Amino acid sequence: MDEDVAAPNEVFSLPAHTKQATKAIMLLLFFSFLMFTLPFGAYYGTKYCLEEYWHMSGYSTVVWSVLAAVVTVNFIILVYAYIAYHEQEYDDEGNPIEELKQD
Repeated sequence: MDEDVAAPNEVFSLPAHTKQATKAIMLLLFFSFLMFTLPFGAYYGTKYCLEEYWHMSGYSTVVWSVLAAVVTVNFIILVYAYIAYHEQEYDDEGNPIEELKQD
């Protein structure tokens, strides 16, 4: 094997900031997708269950379905904030920053 040929992972190495930004954008896109799809599923799923299994109809099914969608949205926001809060931070060289320890 030639010594002047670099390993494949060294040639396409990305800076730490780029990796961190890519991870943040992908996480945002994933949770945006969840925010768009899951509340609809919660609304129509709850409405279907209430009408088919509990034999409810009218205004009460709409209220409970909307409540399920709102709870779903708030849960997604809570999980996103939790993940963002506990994300590892890096310095300019790409090394993880340790938390400051108070004595």
